[in-house]
Amino acid sequence: MALTFAQFLKQGHGKTAPWVDLVNSEEWDTYGKRTDRLDEPSWLPFFLRRWQFATLKRKPFPAARFRALRSVVRQSCQALFEGGRLSAAGIRALNRTMNVAGKQALIQRQNGLKVEFIPASQGWDWILAKTALSFAELLAGGNSARVKICRNADCRWVFYDTTKARSRRWCSDKVCGNRDRVRRARARAAR
Repeated sequence: MALTFAQFLKQGHGKTAPWVDLVNSEEWDTYGKRTDRLDEPSWLPFFLRRWQFATLKRKPFPAARFRALRSVVRQSCQALFEGGRLSAAGIRALNRTMNVAGKQALIQRQNGLKVEFIPASQGWDWILAKTALSFAELLAGGNSARVKICRNADCRWVFYDTTKARSRRWCSDKVCGNRDRVRRARARAAR
């Protein structure tokens, strides 16, 4: 059985980036049954709170646009994991999503001055843009080799490998890693 989002968080997996939460909002269990967390009432408030996005109570949630971005990011992660490159269509889709109206501004922060992009509106376009931007920054930072997909065929969660050797194979060593080891031990015993 695949690790649920709640189980993943309970096991101490840290905050990575909004794109990771979005791409893993779609899951499949051992029997191939798909669960779309975007349909669950608790997922969106969790996502908005976790990434400190404004809660937009009066504007309807554009689930189709979130699903479209999730699909682009998932396909991109799959391509990277298999040693390929992002498709031109994927890059165009990310660029379209990140293209929001706004301005650059010099802001005084506690630790000094910082240049920040201030959006014209902090609505759903901005939340989608920030989510796409979190993925684009990873790619532009040269860390795309750290994007991995869990080797557990029943899970297939996307994760960011923070190990020094870049050798992590599972989203969770305690769950998916353990299941893989048990599966292999049982196969050896059956022979």
